[in-house]
Amino acid sequence: MKLSESQAHYVLNALVSEGKVRTAQVRDVLRNREREIRKLRERLAALEKLSPAGVSRAPRGGRAARRSAGSKVRARRLRMSPRVRALRKLQGKYMGYVRRLKPADKDRVRSVREKRGMDAAIRLAKSLGGKS
Repeated sequence: MKLSESQAHYVLNALVSEGKVRTAQVRDVLRNREREIRKLRERLAALEKLSPAGVSRAPRGGRAARRSAGSKVRARRLRMSPRVRALRKLQGKYMGYVRRLKPADKDRVRSVREKRGMDAAIRLAKSLGGKS
């Protein structure tokens, strides 16, 4: 179905006024459209940099190339210390074992964690969880 600009405007206003489409949904669609256009422009710019043989003429600076294509700068990724990474890995292991337990066993594992530490709690949760 093809609509003229004025027809599309009328239909959209009618749907919003009838409550069938929320304005937030319209904003989301427009935001997604802008994002899609930006991605297509970035892809096109990357393809234009390739020579006919398929070898890139641009230096291999991915960040600079993306930034020059007009994209927004993403929020920097926070660096995690090895200690924090190890603690999060241990926490994930603990949660993975504990989530399969019954409430009474969870309480038992929690008390072991408070008294003897995370490693002991993980060992207990693993043994209570059965096969895995």
